[in-house]
Amino acid sequence: MFDTELFKDHNDVVLDTGIYIKYFEPKKNELKRTLREHLFSEKSDTTLHGHYLLKAEIYYIMCRKIGRDKAEKILDEIDEFIDFINGEFLYQIASQIKCRYPIALSDCFSISLSHFKNCPVIFLKEKELNEKMIKKINEEFNTKIYIVS
Repeated sequence: MFDTELFKDHNDVVLDTGIYIKYFEPKKNELKRTLREHLFSEKSDTTLHGHYLLKAEIYYIMCRKIGRDKAEKILDEIDEFIDFINGEFLYQIASQIKCRYPIALSDCFSISLSHFKNCPVIFLKEKELNEKMIKKINEEFNTKIYIVS
């Protein structure tokens, strides 16, 4: 479930790759409806931030699922809604997180971006990001990691 109150309290948000992949699935789901209503809308006041590793992940995963042409259309679509940040300054925090925790490098970059933008980062539930680890990362790196299902 997605707590939409989160969007009322923050003008900036980082969404992890899994959120975008679920959004672009062909079948309808609650997450897709919530994102369309609150984030992927011209009426939204929330700025979505992303990094180029996230963009690459979205592209290759969607390319494998639906083909290159459709994946490229998806990238064109998300460029309208996501402020992609050059990752030069993200690597230090991302590397420190990766050094301490066994999570995907792209996840580390998403967390690093949320640290620099001082905004929440939202992940789908994944086994490698458990509650104990999230609490430690939030405290150690002054981040706000949220998990949705």
